[in-house]
Amino acid sequence: MKVEPIHAHSFFTISLGGAFSQILVFDYLDREHYYYKLLENEEAYRRELGNLLASMNEILEEEEIRVNGESVKAEALTVNLDFRGAAELPTLTFYIEFSGKLRKGRNSYECWYEEGVAEYDYEIYWFLPRGFKVIEVDFSGEYEVLAGRLLAIWVRRGERYRGYERIVFEFMD
Repeated sequence: MKVEPIHAHSFFTISLGGAFSQILVFDYLDREHYYYKLLENEEAYRRELGNLLASMNEILEEEEIRVNGESVKAEALTVNLDFRGAAELPTLTFYIEFSGKLRKGRNSYECWYEEGVAEYDYEIYWFLPRGFKVIEVDFSGEYEVLAGRLLAIWVRRGERYRGYERIVFEFMD
């Protein structure tokens, strides 16, 4: 199978109750139409998506995530296969959740994972609720804070990432 990852996006939201939701989207180049051909065989399609979901959960199990210093576990709940207008452009979308105890004042999110070199461009977006403000950001790549509570991070192919990320945010309400 020659499926090549070409891009990724990740979108995070946080609820006032401390639920962290992530939509993680991977775009691929699939010249041999491996994923498209799966649509012809429902059993093979379901098996492949099950394997992808299990693989993502294995990766998440290896991460150390802390919210306000307390260890939490992320879980991928579902994966979906779509196409960006052509059989050779499949997209896999994962929905991931974890929860942490938030408090008024300063809060932190930290994650440790294996360091490496980006194989493709990717962007990460954090959308914090009204009443929250991003105070500190420690990520590989470049970032920009917009309107005080929206965070955009981008890493380009070939850039080294450290395997650590941290966001400190304040709940001002």
